[in-house]
Amino acid sequence: MSCSTIKDIAILAGVSQSTVSRAFNMPGMLRQETVLKVHEAARRCNYVYNANAASLSNRRTDTLGVIIPSSAYSAFAINLMGIQKVCFEHNYSCRLAASQFQPEKELQAMRKYHELRVSGLIMAGIDTSNIPYLRTMTADGIPSIVLWESPGEDFNYIAVNNFKAAYEGVDYLISLGHKRIAFLSGPYACARRNLDRFTGYKAALADRGLPFRKDLVRSQFPTFLDGKTSMRVCLALPEPPTAVLCANDYLAIGAIRAIHEMNLSVPDDVSVCGFDNVDISAYFNPPITTMKTLGEKMGRMAAKAIITAIANDEQLHAQYILDAELIVRKSCAACK
Repeated sequence: MSCSTIKDIAILAGVSQSTVSRAFNMPGMLRQETVLKVHEAARRCNYVYNANAASLSNRRTDTLGVIIPSSAYSAFAINLMGIQKVCFEHNYSCRLAASQFQPEKELQAMRKYHELRVSGLIMAGIDTSNIPYLRTMTADGIPSIVLWESPGEDFNYIAVNNFKAAYEGVDYLISLGHKRIAFLSGPYACARRNLDRFTGYKAALADRGLPFRKDLVRSQFPTFLDGKTSMRVCLALPEPPTAVLCANDYLAIGAIRAIHEMNLSVPDDVSVCGFDNVDISAYFNPPITTMKTLGEKMGRMAAKAIITAIANDEQLHAQYILDAELIVRKSCAACK
């Protein structure tokens, strides 16, 4: 079902056109059930409210919408630094939303940016359930780029070579003599980057003739606490790991805390390799070996690509995969 005007929504919801307008512009003036009725009618017929038209502004917003999973994790904050730098240079502004790793909040932010008719959209990853709506926004003329991962060849992305980076991290641990290597990941059922890192982990084990053990793999939110909890589970196994690859540095820090609390040493008893090279990883005790990703560069590339395409009235085409770099520090050692 498709509706194109406020009049259509009013008929479907059984209210006046002015009520529809108030439901979008001044919802506080209406009863909540009326507002919900109007929004449900809009949802049923795939109507997207144009906030800029409502404000009588027909010019481009010169605003990029940015969605990150969390502002608490440094790698995403670094993305934002790169985006803001380019926006400042080109007299653009950017609006920020954080999904807190919740797909429904991510979709809500996407819809709001769609209503506002932002000039472009940059997402630090995307939940697979929201890929269809990203396609809708792109078809409606909003140039969009996904960072960290590729949601598909028909999308724009500036991704990390997640498979290769995880493979290299595991291969490094194997070169140190480790055979029981755990993997702590973010949720890979919904985030392509985590699935690719998991696949790289498995491939490295297979290429070196090592068995894959499901009990050494933990998938959770990328936080200090979840890293600690997951590492404790792995260390309680009858045959615990002697090394662990963590899909981000926060998980690695949590893992190190768990190792220390169990009166074990890093790296003498367990080697720990992180991911992203956030600032704290170099100053932690011990300094963390990690796979360095280029978060600020990704942000700069994305913002520049969108702004350049708009300035030249060209269709956006940006598909780049960036390699990660192994940074060797003190959290890994030869297996005893």
